[in-house]
Amino acid sequence: MAQQGTVLVISNHDLLGQGLAARLQVLGVHAESVQSSDARATALALRHHPDVVVLETTDEACLERVERLSPRSRLVDISESVGLGCPQQALDFDVILDALADLPD
Repeated sequence: MAQQGTVLVISNHDLLGQGLAARLQVLGVHAESVQSSDARATALALRHHPDVVVLETTDEACLERVERLSPRSRLVDISESVGLGCPQQALDFDVILDALADLPD
């Protein structure tokens, strides 16, 4: 069953962002990813006001950009799950789907 809504993945690790977006697309979600270090691409993607923004970054400037350009987007912070070596905690993919499921009709 296709999920409704749009998701923007902003990540420090491009491969992770692309993988999350691809998995969401398989589920029928319109999803794209951008690197957190690319301020211009992030700003352009936020102009579409995605329903959910998945953040895999601790960059304060990036977070401020998200809050300023797409203030109504729901934020899902996965930055604690990703790091060097083993993940600090398991990434619960369902958290992203739950944020989409709670969208108003």
